[in-house]
Amino acid sequence: MNRRPLNIQIPTSWLIGLLTGYLGLIQLLLWRFLDIMPLWAYAAAGAVILLLCIMLSRQAAHAQWPRGPSLKTLLTCLGIALALLILGGEGRLLYANVDWQVRDAVLRDMAINPWPFVYTARDLPDVLRGPIGMYFVPALAWKALGPTAADIALLIQNASLLGIIMALAAPLFPHRRARRITLAVFLTFSGLDIVGQLLAHRMLAEHLEFWTNLLQYSSTITLIFWVPHHALIGWMGAVLFLLHRAGRISLGQFLVPLPFAALWSPLALMGLAPFALMAGLSALRPWAIRWTDAAFPALASLIAIPALLYLGSANHEVGARLFPIDPIMWLLFQLIEVLPYLVPVVAIAFADRRDRVLVAMVAACLLLMPLVQIGWSVDFAMRASIPPLTLLMLMVARVLIDTSEGRREARKWLIAMLLIGSATGTFEIARAFRYPAAPWGQCSFFKAWEANFGDYPKGTYLAPLAEMPSLIRPSAPYPVPAQEPARCWPNDWRRPSGL
Repeated sequence: MNRRPLNIQIPTSWLIGLLTGYLGLIQLLLWRFLDIMPLWAYAAAGAVILLLCIMLSRQAAHAQWPRGPSLKTLLTCLGIALALLILGGEGRLLYANVDWQVRDAVLRDMAINPWPFVYTARDLPDVLRGPIGMYFVPALAWKALGPTAADIALLIQNASLLGIIMALAAPLFPHRRARRITLAVFLTFSGLDIVGQLLAHRMLAEHLEFWTNLLQYSSTITLIFWVPHHALIGWMGAVLFLLHRAGRISLGQFLVPLPFAALWSPLALMGLAPFALMAGLSALRPWAIRWTDAAFPALASLIAIPALLYLGSANHEVGARLFPIDPIMWLLFQLIEVLPYLVPVVAIAFADRRDRVLVAMVAACLLLMPLVQIGWSVDFAMRASIPPLTLLMLMVARVLIDTSEGRREARKWLIAMLLIGSATGTFEIARAFRYPAAPWGQCSFFKAWEANFGDYPKGTYLAPLAEMPSLIRPSAPYPVPAQEPARCWPNDWRRPSGL
């Protein structure tokens, strides 16, 4: 059998162009969802997005690097991503966690109702407003072929994006051994949640990560199972940042996809902001910035303006403030979630004078993010932390890859921490097989929200129609009937202990 085709290297720039094109397409679907643009605007924006994809795909890689991942690497990454997402309940083959109750309802509402639509359950009509980028293509699949097609489309979409992001990271670790170690770190990376659970409650729970009953830095498996849309954006941004930092891609290739990503996860995008600033300042110092590095992100930001206005509509319930956390709890949280990995990485970085600024930025983000709150929950700390946690995870992988004698003790320590932390993901995977697969729901966002989040405001997903900016306000939306079925799901959707 001729295996040469599997060794063909795929240019990194092609994969970035593909990501940019898909995220750009979602912007146009939002315009259609709100029915806010004339036909010529779609044509013009589509032409700009296509131009960006072509120009990003043609930018040459640095000569000292391989062109990109091999086809074999890409296919392997796609297979791993598919398996992980199936384990997380996508495709409706296995159990999905209770956060999917609301997400399934959002997807169903977007699929069965004409675009645009408004909810009529409250006194004034409400527009669905939130990070809904993940749902557009599955909703169209449902409209065309039914709910099973939507489940398959969601699985294929998310697996493709995750697989491409993993493949983009592969050239950062050019040897097979290094990639295997990095994959193992990626799959097991977590805080020592089982230790926190035992200290705080003296017993184990099925979901370990809310041991503080307040804060959480999520493990890789938790992110995939619970919030893949946030994870995909945080991981994509972190990988692109490292590729740019290594000279593998231009500043423009790093920045262009980011404005399009806000519709998937504005919080993960906030966590990327310090590193985008670092990249921009680093390019200014040696005057290495090109006109395309500014012009292309500016064009992407122009197209993303309606999405940014949409996400910012009627956000009076989602203001930023300091989070009143007890200092002892903050210190205990850091000791269990961050410092077991951060301290060895900081010690190594400051000893050999490499990556000092980057490590300091990662440390500052992870230490300070629990002190900030946006909205009614702690979602900012949980989701904005994804990029710095990803960078810390990859730094841990590099320490384990380095076989020098002077780092033996650090490697032993980090392996022990990863083994303890892997309990978090193991518990998540075990629950996928113990509990029944998620059923299809029959109710709207409103009733699905009440099932598990009824004590919290709905402002993260809704905006009163009258409070939306005129540029993005639907003019004649379809009113969704307020009637709901007696039960959202035909059988119980189990809720794990520990929440």
